[in-house]
Amino acid sequence: MAHYDIYQSLGLDRSAPTRELDRQLADRLAAVAKDDAAAVDELTTARAVVGNDTRRALYDQRLDDPNAEDIDVASLKDLAALDVGDDVPSSQQGGQSQQKSGQFARTAGAKVTGAGRQVQDSFKQSKGLAIGITAVVTTVVVLLAGWGIGSLTGGKSADFSAPKKVVDEMLEQNSADDLRSWLQGHTVHETRDDVLSTMNVSDSGSSSFSGMDSHFSGAGLHASTGLTIEQLAISAGESAEVLFEDVEDDGISKEEAESIVVIGIRDDTDNYKGIVTLVERDGDYRITDVSRY
Repeated sequence: MAHYDIYQSLGLDRSAPTRELDRQLADRLAAVAKDDAAAVDELTTARAVVGNDTRRALYDQRLDDPNAEDIDVASLKDLAALDVGDDVPSSQQGGQSQQKSGQFARTAGAKVTGAGRQVQDSFKQSKGLAIGITAVVTTVVVLLAGWGIGSLTGGKSADFSAPKKVVDEMLEQNSADDLRSWLQGHTVHETRDDVLSTMNVSDSGSSSFSGMDSHFSGAGLHASTGLTIEQLAISAGESAEVLFEDVEDDGISKEEAESIVVIGIRDDTDNYKGIVTLVERDGDYRITDVSRY
């Protein structure tokens, strides 16, 4: 099955600026009959993708990658719904916004080496235990969503059932006391204080935590797709060794570092709301970092 090519299907000039494509598609939407559901859906989806600098960069990258999974209607709708943090129509964006979305494209996957460098730098700074940096969280969410990674998921698929179970258990803790107690037993001591603070249930007993739905700004939260340390390394264009070369200095063994995984948190509308980083220790997966998206 070939890629679904928006440009060819809708007769759009691929060399045209994003703002121009956004304007053209907005004009077409305004002219189409409202009861023509198929046309409205196609144009709305296309505008969300190629009328936004960030989504367009991700789409173009995958469209040009002969090794990438086929772009079908379902995956195109996933991209159209992907929260990229700059959802102002391109026709309303100025130079500053273009600069912002261009930076996102560099960190989110249009230039995977740039994105990978951010991931790599984050892992070096945090000894591989935390993602933390906003730009890197966005990059990882894009990777989890299957955009900007090319043939990253090729080969034997990983089993994320054990770490996903841990994440789902965390999401069931809806009182501050229950969450604090649960995290104390399911985090690594190296970053426990940071995780407690991030979740607003510091070990001092003070808390502003008011439930998972409120914390992650979503309902029906659940563990979703995952990435291994090897997959993150591929996105960085490096070996996994580079991402955790210093972890042993912080008491993390090489075997533990090799088990690092990132699990996405989605809500009941399938939007990503956060990511959780875990490492396997003493036979169980333990949380090293929680980041909201």
